[in-house]
Amino acid sequence: MWRYVPGRRKPHDGWAYVLDVYGEPSRRAQVLGDRYFILMEFAVRPGAQVEPGMKVYVGKGQRDYVSRFLRYLSYPELRGPAQGHLEETVRSAVVEGEEFFVQFFNEARPVTTRLHQLELLPGVGKKLMLKILEERRKRPFKSFSDVEERTGLRDPPGAIGDRVMEELTGDERYLIFVAHKRIFEEDELLV
Repeated sequence: MWRYVPGRRKPHDGWAYVLDVYGEPSRRAQVLGDRYFILMEFAVRPGAQVEPGMKVYVGKGQRDYVSRFLRYLSYPELRGPAQGHLEETVRSAVVEGEEFFVQFFNEARPVTTRLHQLELLPGVGKKLMLKILEERRKRPFKSFSDVEERTGLRDPPGAIGDRVMEELTGDERYLIFVAHKRIFEEDELLV
């Protein structure tokens, strides 16, 4: 879905879903980016009413609910409540961003000479991958239901959500959806 090259501009989420809010008197919010699933922590603006499930602006410029960026997070650094909301939030982000995530089926490419990005989705083997490639050559996919009807892949948003969870919680070699904390740390080591 995305490809990061060291030294180039890092992926950035302009919007994020709140996973957890904690701390008094200076409250913090652990959030999940809506496109690249970046796990981050922000300071909450004094007096702002923020709760899990809310979508908040975290991009450049004026932010209404959160103020300053505090740090990137990895899955083990999430508090228990944030981990508890993660899977449901990922699923919501994929469904809400359907147009964005359907493009994965139109643009996925080989990772190696023997492995294709499509095969990294749970439930997609060689046969189904070839069917998806055949169908997208005919015409681009327009929606998740279009992907399902034309290829037989059951629950495309669920397959993407499951892969996102694998990338967030595991130590996956190939990251196709998540801009993981380690890419930001690795780049800092190069400087």
